[in-house]
Amino acid sequence: MKKSIYDSEGFFQLYQKMRSNPQSLNEVVEKPTMLSLLPNLSDKKLLDLGCGCGEHLQLYLQQQAKFVVGIDLSAEMLKQAKQDLHKFCGIKTKFALYEMPMEDLAQLPEQNFDVITSSFAFHYVENFTALLVDIYAKLKKGGELIFSQEHPIVTCFKNGKRWEKDQNKQFVAYRLNHYRDEGLRNRNWFEQTFVTYHRTLSTIINNLIETGFKIEKLVEPMLVDDEKWQSEFKDLQHRPVLLFIKAKKI
Repeated sequence: MKKSIYDSEGFFQLYQKMRSNPQSLNEVVEKPTMLSLLPNLSDKKLLDLGCGCGEHLQLYLQQQAKFVVGIDLSAEMLKQAKQDLHKFCGIKTKFALYEMPMEDLAQLPEQNFDVITSSFAFHYVENFTALLVDIYAKLKKGGELIFSQEHPIVTCFKNGKRWEKDQNKQFVAYRLNHYRDEGLRNRNWFEQTFVTYHRTLSTIINNLIETGFKIEKLVEPMLVDDEKWQSEFKDLQHRPVLLFIKAKKI
């Protein structure tokens, strides 16, 4: 069975320490942007792909979702999610968690979702078109897919240095020389190797359209001059780290 990098020895603890920082990219950029794209969740059934520790599932329940489902490959993530969700709502019938890769979504027993979300995860999926077909099948007609992933200008990186800097070590340009070369990328994080997959923006959008989705909104968050997070995320003045897409099943 495919193994999650988050279940590697010591990795989950390092990840938890990073996520506990209130000024992390997840807290400052990803979470508020994702929440801004959600419809009214009252009495809705939601699925979160790559749910991690279930933070988004808790937020959906706070917004009066009827039932939430999370899937993730990491046993450590799901263990924490189960503990936190039990503590949060105390009602087991309000949520369900499944240890499985997104690629096996067709095997999920749950059906007829009003909304399917995914945060920071689709760039780990090799066969994006197959995943979209499975997502489309799991949504009700008129249901919505809302996801974030690493922006294609980030996933295109292969080797060398990402940034060109001037003599004062200030960011000058972000290198995109492998943007058109789609496919596997070898990565390293916390001294653990793993792979992600690069697709151009046009490929992502065309895959959605070809599956039958109507694109409703794209968001590429970047900082503005008066943003309070300038010192922590000053590179976001120059380019987006994340791509958000909201699409509807028609």
